Amino acid sequence: MQTMTQNSTKHSTPEPTPEASPPQRQARTGSVTKNTSRPTGAAPLAAELRVAIMRTSRRLRAEAASHDISPGQYSVLAAILRGSMTVGQLAEREQIQAPSMTRIVNDLAAAGHVTRGANPLDKRQVLVQITDEGAAVLERARNKRTQWLAKRVAALTPEQRATLHDAALILAEMSSS
Repeated sequence: MQTMTQNSTKHSTPEPTPEASPPQRQARTGSVTKNTSRPTGAAPLAAELRVAIMRTSRRLRAEAASHDISPGQYSVLAAILRGSMTVGQLAEREQIQAPSMTRIVNDLAAAGHVTRGANPLDKRQVLVQITDEGAAVLERARNKRTQWLAKRVAALTPEQRATLHDAALILAEMSSS
């Protein structure tokens, strides 16, 4: 890590952020790369977790990619599997504009994955509901993701699996608050 240096004009070079730090030395253990040193503070650990979670998430999305549904459509189907929602609620949940969500819903409806019906509480709104075909497409995509991840988990040692189990519980708890 760089140390702060000062020249005769009293300008200093700031320490790099955890993101700009050189990568830690890594050792290969089986098919998993393991850091040989552990982060000592919350911020470096958070940065390490963010990178690992984002890479894993991207890989899982890529594994389930198909001509059936896009990642955005997958997310919408997963949301309405538990119950119907309005386009506005879906847009808010996915953090996109309503016109963009309308396009996603239109594509899903054209493919027979969702239906639209009147909202009994507000006749001006439309509720989006998943169809049996939509639920089947969603289940296939979920299975594909789970199979990819299960293959990687199976290659781990029992100790690594136990660590991942603990991490999964901690991450689930962290994300629920």
